[in-house]
Amino acid sequence: MFRKLCNREGTPTVSLDKDDLLLDGIVQTDGTVPANQEMHVQRVAEGAYLVRAVEEGTVPEVAVRVDDEEELAL
Repeated sequence: MFRKLCNREGTPTVSLDKDDLLLDGIVQTDGTVPANQEMHVQRVAEGAYLVRAVEEGTVPEVAVRVDDEEELAL
């Protein structure tokens, strides 16, 4: 899925898909975003960013399989 980088009052912004956020329980069924929901954004490579929903003050770990033998934890 492609999203356009937008300028929101001087801050570059990209919107996340509401249906995906709904699947993960981050937004309510009516589309409401919890007021205190924090998101952690991490630059992982040139032009590549990882966005994670903060849960109870903790950033969840992500494991990515690089090949059959190696996993990369972020």
